[in-house]
Amino acid sequence: MPEHAQALATLVAENREHLQAYLPVVVQLDSFGEAQGYLLAACARAASGEVLEWHVFSGTALCGSIRLKDIDTEDRKAKIGYYLGRQFQGRGIASAAVRAVLAHAFGALQLHRIELQCAAGNGASMALAERLGFAHEGVLRQAELLNGVFVDLHVFGLLQADCRPD
Repeated sequence: MPEHAQALATLVAENREHLQAYLPVVVQLDSFGEAQGYLLAACARAASGEVLEWHVFSGTALCGSIRLKDIDTEDRKAKIGYYLGRQFQGRGIASAAVRAVLAHAFGALQLHRIELQCAAGNGASMALAERLGFAHEGVLRQAELLNGVFVDLHVFGLLQADCRPD
């Protein structure tokens, strides 16, 4: 994955405004050095089983990232997160990537529950969660400091038994 550093830096730089709204920490990856350092750290986290991250491609173009974090093998649960560059949205790419990671999580990793959290204004992520069968479980009030403002987080959950193979 470190070989994707330049493509990641370019994707982030081209999508600064788009990513800033909900993922300001990702915006810091807009240079080769920052992207490379992040990817090397991501490989170390993957080796420890802490976080698993994949890059999403459309053809040969890097269009985003998806990851499982807070992986709890004892309680068999994790959280999922993702982003795509604006130019790649609306094509079903995120849905296909999330489905693939869910299949891996519920299959090879034998997880029982996947949680997705998104900021109250992130309608696209809420719609994706509902489209893939996640149940809206509630709202965590002012649970994230996003661009200097506390925002509510919508919490969605998907159990292995609820997962719809498409």
